[in-house]
This record gives sequence, C-alpha cells and structure tokens, in this order.
Amino acid sequence: MRRACFVVALALIPLATAPLDRAQTIISHSAGGPARLDGPWLLDEGDPPGGEFASADPRSGQIYRLGTGRIPPQGSKVVWLRATVTPDEQVSNPALLVNPNAEECQVFVNEQKAADCSNWPRTTDAARRWLLVHLPAGQAKVALRIVGVDGGAASLPRAGDVLWGRAPVLEDIRTATDATHFYHFLPQTLLCVGELLGGVILLLVFRNDPHGRAYLWFAAFLFLDGTMSLESVFSWVYPLLPLTFAPLTDALGMIGRYAPLVGFIAAFTGVRLNRWMKGYQVLLLAIPVLFGLPFLSEQFAWLPRLSDRAFHVILLVVQVPFVVGSLGFLGWKWKRGNAEAGLLLPPFLLASIIEVLGITVHWFRNFHVGRFGFDFDDLSMFFFLVSICPVLLSRHRRITLEHERATAELDAAREIQQRLVPTSIPALTGCHIEAAYLPAEEVGGDFYQILSRQDGSLVIAVGDVSGKGLKAAMTGVLAIGALRTLAFEGLGPAAILMRLNAELVRTSSGGFVTCFCGVLDLRGNLCYANAGHLAPFRNGREIDVAGTLPLGIVPDPAYEESTLALDPGDRLTLLSDGVVEAQNADGELFGFERTRQISAQAAQSIAEQAQRFGQTDDITVLTLNRLAIA
Repeated sequence: MRRACFVVALALIPLATAPLDRAQTIISHSAGGPARLDGPWLLDEGDPPGGEFASADPRSGQIYRLGTGRIPPQGSKVVWLRATVTPDEQVSNPALLVNPNAEECQVFVNEQKAADCSNWPRTTDAARRWLLVHLPAGQAKVALRIVGVDGGAASLPRAGDVLWGRAPVLEDIRTATDATHFYHFLPQTLLCVGELLGGVILLLVFRNDPHGRAYLWFAAFLFLDGTMSLESVFSWVYPLLPLTFAPLTDALGMIGRYAPLVGFIAAFTGVRLNRWMKGYQVLLLAIPVLFGLPFLSEQFAWLPRLSDRAFHVILLVVQVPFVVGSLGFLGWKWKRGNAEAGLLLPPFLLASIIEVLGITVHWFRNFHVGRFGFDFDDLSMFFFLVSICPVLLSRHRRITLEHERATAELDAAREIQQRLVPTSIPALTGCHIEAAYLPAEEVGGDFYQILSRQDGSLVIAVGDVSGKGLKAAMTGVLAIGALRTLAFEGLGPAAILMRLNAELVRTSSGGFVTCFCGVLDLRGNLCYANAGHLAPFRNGREIDVAGTLPLGIVPDPAYEESTLALDPGDRLTLLSDGVVEAQNADGELFGFERTRQISAQAAQSIAEQAQRFGQTDDITVLTLNRLAIA
C-alpha cells in the first residue's frame, strides 16, 4: 500500500508543477502574421532581491494575462512580467514589439537589458513609439520591468501590447501605429494652424481698419482657442508645459475663449460693451484660472480639485447661459432691424447645437471618419469657422467698398475745396491784405473771396457752409460762383447777400451758409452786411454787426448795411468759427476771449495758434491793414 502511494505521489509531482511551467512559457505561433503574447505571464510586485536590474527572480509570482484587469489591489509602484517565449517553428530575424504604456520601463532578454523606454524623448505614453526588441533564434526568456508615474501605481500593458514575429513585419506595424496616431491628431492640428493664420489675417485687416473692433475681438478668440488647442495636441506628442498646466489650458480653451466672443458679438452688431458684458467676460476668464490653480501650486490646496466629470458639468453650466444669451441677443437685435445680428445667427446656432450635443451625448464626443479622429469641439469649431468666414468676408468687402467710396468722395470734395479760396490776393492802394486757410481733416465749406471792381474798390467775403464733405463743398462752390457774378454788378453788400440768399434757397437741399460781405473803397471806407457770420475785429475789438439769419434759410430776409471808416494803421480781422471752436484734449474751447486777444496779430499766426490748440473745423483768417500815409 505504501509503495502504491509513493508511485501515485511521484506521478502527481509533474501535474502539481505544470501550472507554474505553463505560466512561464508562451508558445508563439507565427502562422498568419505576428503573434500576440498576452500570456500567461508571471507577475511580481517590487524589485527582486538581486536589485532592480536582476531579471531573474526566485519568487514564484502570480499568473497574469494582459488585458484581464486583474491588477494587484495595492497598486505596486514596480511590477515585473516574465515569460519564456517558445516559437512553434523556426522564424528568421525574430523580434518583440512592446508597448509598455508606462513612463519608465525596461525589457530584458535572456537576463540582459535589451531596451529602456526611460531613454525616450519627452513625449507622452500615447505618442511614444513602440519598442522593437530583437530576439535570438529559438527560445528566449523575456522580462518587463514597469515603474509607475511620479511614484504612482504601475500601469500594466494591455491586450495586444506585446507582439512576437519577424522584425520587418513588426517594424511595419510600428510605422502603421505611428501613422494612426498622426492621422488622429491631423484634423485638430490643421484646424489650430488655420485658426492662428486667421487671427494673423484679422490683425492685418484691423491694422488697415482701426475702427473694425470686431476683427480684433475675433482675432483674440482665434488666438486663444488655437493656442490652447495646439498646446493640447503637443501634450499628446511632445508636451511644451508640465502636466500640471493641463487643467488650466483645457479650461481656457473650453471656457475662456467665450470672453472675446462676447466682445466680438457686441462690436459686430454695433453695441458698446456695458458693465454686465464686461463682468461676464471677467467671469469667463476667472473660472479657468480657479479651476487650474489647485493643480499648479500646493498654496491653493484649499481649492477643490475637480474631476473630469465635474469639469464637464461646469462647462455645461457656463455654455448654456452663453448659448442662450448670445442667440437671444442676436435674435432680438435682428428683429429690431440689425442686419449684422441676422448674419451671425446661423453660425452661432450651428456651433451651439454641436457644442451642447458634445457635452450631453457621450458617443458624440469622439469619433472617426476613416483614418481621421475628431471630437465634438473640433467639429463645432470647423463648422463655426466655415459658416462665419463668408460673413466676415462679406462685411469686410462691403466696408471696403464704402471706405473707397467715401475716400473718393473726400478726395473730390478736397479738390473742389481748393476752389473756395483764391490763388492770389488783388492789391488795393493803401491796404495790405493777408489770408490764412487751414482745412481740417474732414472737408468743410469755409471760403473767402477778394474781388476787384472797375472803380478800384474790393468786394471782400468770408463764409462758412454748414456740414462737411462733398455736399458742403459743392454748396460753397455755388456760393462763390454767385458771388463772383454779383460782385461785378456794382451792388452793395446787402444786395449781394439778398441775391445770394435767393440763389441758395432755390438750389439748397437743407443746408445754410453764413457770410460776412463788405465793399472797401479807395478812401478806406468799408460798407458791410452780415448773414449770421462771426463779427470782425477792429484793432482787437469786436465791431457791432446786425444779427440776421444765415443764407439759404428763408426766401426774403432783410440784411442791414453799415459803414466803417478805417483809419491809417487800423487792422480789420475776419475769421471763421474754426478759430473760436478749436478744442483741446480736455474739451476746452479756444473761445471768443482768446480770439479777441490775438485778433490783432497776423493772419497766419492766428490760424496756427488755433490749430495748435486743437483744430476741429476749417480755419479761415483774413486780415486787412490800412497803411499809414507817408
């Protein structure tokens, strides 16, 4: 009986040790391509007694198959996987293709280190190339040492992360894996580059059109979203910033980008940013900062570190008010007749629908079209840009045409305006006449004329047409044409103004003209009449003129004539309201008192002082000096 038990015990010994042998041996089959070495492996936690580079381990370990999810519950920082790879047939140039999915790992073949993934460049796990490890022909002992990230638990390889086969075939697989990774991020990368280029183009447009604040706001949106999205792409390929910055950059890219969009909507629809809009912009930028601070520094540990799920909830809470508010505002403005708001409605509506679907519908967040990978944010941004680009181009084209039309009108008005002042001043015995004319940036309607009569007298007129631009310049040309005709008929100043008023009333389209008209004879006597113009100054004192209406308002006004005898040495100064209404940066007017104090100076000096003070309108100054008799 004892003998029989001994024989049975001897027979059971191989059966008892069989699981251990099977756990350490993986038979690879090369038929049909590379073989997946999912297991069974022997898994040991921690480095063996011989040190971290001792590939042999006297410990028994536990059986583990890749992808089973049976990971040690305590989450060891260092894990070893060992197996003996035994091919079922002879293969030339055998190799392993390993994706340890870890920050630090080593691959040992026959107790010799064959590869070390800690020597990889600074890339993330997803972007690192798989390790290609050449094996000797026949049986080989393989060991994988995996270390957790920053002292955390080790991340074990997944099913299909270890392949065995011919080296050229495995190299093709590695290249295909790299290509898959490239195609996955290619759409987002191209979109980011397109956003940055679009931002540069809009900055150039804004440089040529400083009043187009909408271009500046949208450029800020493109730069913020494009930069943050590009940084997220780099974080998968070659991180530019430490991983602690990821929550901040993600939050800025998803939430902070709405801040410049608020300014864009306001500028595009012609609405000034009120304090509520500005406060909302500050809030949109503050939320990402508060979300990212706990990850950046331990000094803000009192702030809670929110999970990805919590972040998506916050994102939804932020997006809903923006979507509802922006669409409601644009719809309200459109119904009130704002065509610009109507143009923005379709792009914002389309992008908003995709954004809300991406947050609320899980399967919509990430998907593939062929080789290319997309997420809802890429899709939303793509359709938003595609739909809003024609709107911006159409607006830019329309504003450019309006600007060209206004520029052509302004050039024509300036050319006409040159005809409002004489090229030369006729001489009068015993008098010296000076004139200064400084047009403003905008075309106005200031004019003056000095016309000689056959009897040797001079007809002097200084006027100002209401309004600016081509219309004002044309009215001024009309007034000058009539003045030149009436001056040679021998009429007095009151009669000239009445005839001129009748002509302007007949042809005017709503404007009016102020005009001071005088006739100066050889003896120095000035007969004058005034139609709503500034009173002249004689030797620094304002002379009395009758208050009457400007030209072109009523059909039959009455203009009174007065006579002023200029003695030798007297100076008479005529000017337009561009001198009195000059305004400095503080909003202070040059005023009548300053004008009176400098009225006895030369015409050019008076005009330049008013211009330096702050010119806002055309400045016209005419001085007449009665010369002393020798």
